[in-house]
Amino acid sequence: MKQVLRRVIDRKGVVRVVDLPTPHMGPDQVLISTHYTSISSGTELATVGKTPTEMVKQTLQDPWMRNAVKNLVLGGPLRQTADTIYNELTLDRLIGYAGSGVVLDAGANIRHVAVGDRVAFAAQGHAEQVSACANHVVAVPDNVDMKHAAFATVGGIAMQGVRRAEAGIGDWVVVYGLGLVGQLTCQILQASGAKVIGIDLSRERCDLARSAGVSHTIDAASEDVVEAVTRLTGGKGADVTMICAFSKKPEIANNAMKMTRMQGRVVFVGLVKMDLERKPFFLKELDLVFSRAYGPGSYDNGYEKGRYDYPYHYVRWTEQRNLQEVLRLVSENRIDIEPLIDGVFPMEKAQGAFDKLCDGETKSVAMVLAYPQRTVVDTKVEVRTKPRRVGKDAIRIGVIGTGNFTRNYHVPLLARNKRFSIRALSSATGINAAGVAERFGADYMTSDYREVLNDPKIDCVLIATRHDLHAPIAIEAAHAGKHVFLEKPVALAMADWQSVKSVVSESGVRLMVGYNRRYSKLATIARRHVTTGPVMVRYMVNIQPLPDSHWTLDPIEGGGRLLGEADHFVDMMNLFANSTPTGVTAVSLPSTQEDNQGLFNFSLQVQYRNGAIGQLMYTSLGGPKCPRERIEVFGGGRHIELVDYKSLLIDGRVAAKKRDLGHAAELDVFADRLMAAGDDDHDLQLTDTLAASWVCLTANEQLSAHTMPRSAVMPASVRASAEPCGIDADEPVTVLGRETPGEVGV
Repeated sequence: MKQVLRRVIDRKGVVRVVDLPTPHMGPDQVLISTHYTSISSGTELATVGKTPTEMVKQTLQDPWMRNAVKNLVLGGPLRQTADTIYNELTLDRLIGYAGSGVVLDAGANIRHVAVGDRVAFAAQGHAEQVSACANHVVAVPDNVDMKHAAFATVGGIAMQGVRRAEAGIGDWVVVYGLGLVGQLTCQILQASGAKVIGIDLSRERCDLARSAGVSHTIDAASEDVVEAVTRLTGGKGADVTMICAFSKKPEIANNAMKMTRMQGRVVFVGLVKMDLERKPFFLKELDLVFSRAYGPGSYDNGYEKGRYDYPYHYVRWTEQRNLQEVLRLVSENRIDIEPLIDGVFPMEKAQGAFDKLCDGETKSVAMVLAYPQRTVVDTKVEVRTKPRRVGKDAIRIGVIGTGNFTRNYHVPLLARNKRFSIRALSSATGINAAGVAERFGADYMTSDYREVLNDPKIDCVLIATRHDLHAPIAIEAAHAGKHVFLEKPVALAMADWQSVKSVVSESGVRLMVGYNRRYSKLATIARRHVTTGPVMVRYMVNIQPLPDSHWTLDPIEGGGRLLGEADHFVDMMNLFANSTPTGVTAVSLPSTQEDNQGLFNFSLQVQYRNGAIGQLMYTSLGGPKCPRERIEVFGGGRHIELVDYKSLLIDGRVAAKKRDLGHAAELDVFADRLMAAGDDDHDLQLTDTLAASWVCLTANEQLSAHTMPRSAVMPASVRASAEPCGIDADEPVTVLGRETPGEVGV
């Protein structure tokens, strides 16, 4: 299928149409053959025309983004940093968010639409086929043109703004900015009984609003807008002013409050510069309100993934219900879409549509892309690229999951390593895979990872999906006879961890988990100085709190920081302890619904078979000037300190400096293991590989059960494979404070 994509930064407003596989459809998704998508003159043009200066400003204004960039620049080798920056600025990205079409297939949990239904969808790009989540799909009334239905999402944005305005019958409402969202806002306000005043710099857009029934419009290019509104409202001012403009001019926000009556309301729907004058707001005691997207559910990962809906009685108007209401108003001719459309382009000529919207002379508010009714589902697309030079016996690898980390680290490193040949890239939508497949070379890309697992020309797979899919895909890969490089974590539940261990052990495939830090150059040097006797290991991790919406904190997809990241550091403690962990005790700061600091602030104490002790302190309470990671090893009269994998100190003196996190070296180690398959101790190596994950899963069970601090020791079935180290498999096992003999079912 074909899809329109853009670059993050492209001052010329260039888009391109590319071939991508049909997107994967999950149980909470609907696969749709697109008929039309709408292009707005506001959001999408701002996205396409983004400049480097705007990108820098956007980053500097977001504390979390600033910290992410800092960690990127300071965290790894210069070449990997350069790769990441280049990829982020040049690789293709999705564009578009509204359309209509016919249902081709529906996931197992979908009940409100069926195959063959006409639907409108949100949050999907300009593509011949889309997989939209349940709460972003609504049925289209029989009397509504599919071309008009493609505007339901933009109408939902306007609808949510009107709800935030709380305008009543007879209220004076100013709509400042008459682009597509502004035009639809005017029509919805009129349908609700408000008296509407439209303002825009364009006479053509003012005339368009008048043709839809708006009685009063103001040409901001030739009139004093504050004076005009004051005159029209009998000197009182507007009850509500809704800003639907996209502008860098600060006077729009200040004019809005000047034209609003005392104790009135100013609603921000669009994006304008907010260099506000305090005095008018203070003297008028105005309410300042923001409207976000198209209703409750926006930015709630669970809702937007379609995993749940909000109860009707408690959240009357959600994203989905707003979309339905927009279509009802269209079906009753209370919203007229046709006059807003300035052109219909076949999707292959999408550039022409964007060019026309970018043309400052036309003052268009919306364009429509039309699509052929594509019903064939094709999850695999060949990639046209120059063949890469690889070694004679190169290992053929398939990459499953092409998120930021994989695109910026794994794929470039695999492409430079002649021991590997990239056979396939798998991504749920294909968008993430498109740019890297062409740049670094791959035979094909697919939206169905089973294509990779069933490919007889693939020797091994690299799994780097969202965390909840790691264990299931690793198990399928082992059953398919593919060796596995699995990004951490191994699993989000102990039962899944056990299944991975059992299947890998029985199948004989090699499993490696992406604990790259143990392969860094400074860690390798540090190990030479570690005593052979028991040691004390202390690992300090200082991180910045993640936004609540970050996917790694999602309990289903990410599992939280303890499961999603801490095993990195436990693995390093295992390495320096040079022994098998036998027990763990976990404590954390308290977490409540109001404060999730326990997710970022916890401590683990790990006991080892040889008597060593490791302590992990993971916190978000330190400042940005503290090192992100510091590991210390005490033993044999020596003190070894490794700071951010950039400097190594032995007994207080700098022994080495090197900027390296081990990503390149771990791929060489993986290749070595595959070449040595059958000649090594598979079960012992597997136990070592899975030990860090066991520690974190056990610690998570303790914290989840609110029984901290309690200790647990490694299950006998796990320790049995480590008996060469002298572990007694008949020793009673303590799990969450309970003693059980022998096997505990893992």
